[in-house]
Amino acid sequence: MDNPAILAGSVSVAYLQGLIEHLQRQGIAPETLLGHAQLSPEALNQRDQRIAASAYLTLLGEGVRLTGDQCLGLHLGESVRPGYYGVLGYLIMSCATLADALHRQARYASLVGNLGLVVLDDEPARPDSEALVAHSWQPLLAQQQRQLSEETLAGWVSFGRWISGLDIAPTEVRFQHPAPADTSEHARIFRCPVLFDQPDNALIFPKRLLAVPLGQADAQVRGMLDAYADRLLAELNQGNSVLDRARLELARQLPEQGPDLEAIAAALALSPRTLQRRLREGGLSFSQLVDETRQQLVLHYLRDPALELAEIAFLVGFSESGSLARAFRRWTGTSPGEYRRHLCA
Repeated sequence: MDNPAILAGSVSVAYLQGLIEHLQRQGIAPETLLGHAQLSPEALNQRDQRIAASAYLTLLGEGVRLTGDQCLGLHLGESVRPGYYGVLGYLIMSCATLADALHRQARYASLVGNLGLVVLDDEPARPDSEALVAHSWQPLLAQQQRQLSEETLAGWVSFGRWISGLDIAPTEVRFQHPAPADTSEHARIFRCPVLFDQPDNALIFPKRLLAVPLGQADAQVRGMLDAYADRLLAELNQGNSVLDRARLELARQLPEQGPDLEAIAAALALSPRTLQRRLREGGLSFSQLVDETRQQLVLHYLRDPALELAEIAFLVGFSESGSLARAFRRWTGTSPGEYRRHLCA
């Protein structure tokens, strides 16, 4: 496994706090929600800690079920606060321009949660249109894609309006998922054309807005927080947590010997029982770790047209491609072939 960046490892407890507080306002007790991911309420006291990506997605899905709010992701994004983004939120606030803020957001997004990949890029020129840019986000897990992408983009819009002081709608918003039956909340929050079944999840806005100065700019604070964020990012990329180290070790071992708890524990110089306990503290069982890691690897490998399904099955520790196909349908509701064809559409 030579590309750990494709593995969506974890989410900061500070970001989880946003979900917890929103649902608390809906009358759902934190311990009721956290219990669905085998997390204790004490986990919320450690805002600098992280929980497994799949644990956050489980809690997001439970939030939809418990509230009956099919637009929970949009409402979470709409109610975002700087503290939910941790150091990144305060760093963005101190930037001189919107361009500075968005480049730092793309660089340090994984400090909040490495659930997806962030890209800021120029859009192809359109007839009779000023220059546009796309602020896009590509999820790394299949579960709760609608809720998570809507939460992400609504959060970007809400936070952007707040730090810039400009109540300007995007030119266009794009989502990969199909259109829900009711899109009135999308229209209310984004106030622009919202397209579904698109090749990406993206906010499209005029390039001139990148030069907008931010009212709370502070070069001294920005320099201090840049240095701090760099240190945190280096620590995260080194995979210092047991959760990240176990995930990377598992990805390396899958093609050779399949998932083996004792082998991974030995590689991390832990007893199997200690490894299981440390995983549980992050909201994962070993079997869930295996399932989540396989899913992310498969979604990544399917982007390489040179890899046959049988090869992908081997790379993630399945004995044959039929096992891969069954697992993939459970993850995404579709077949690997259909998913790959959609990527190329």
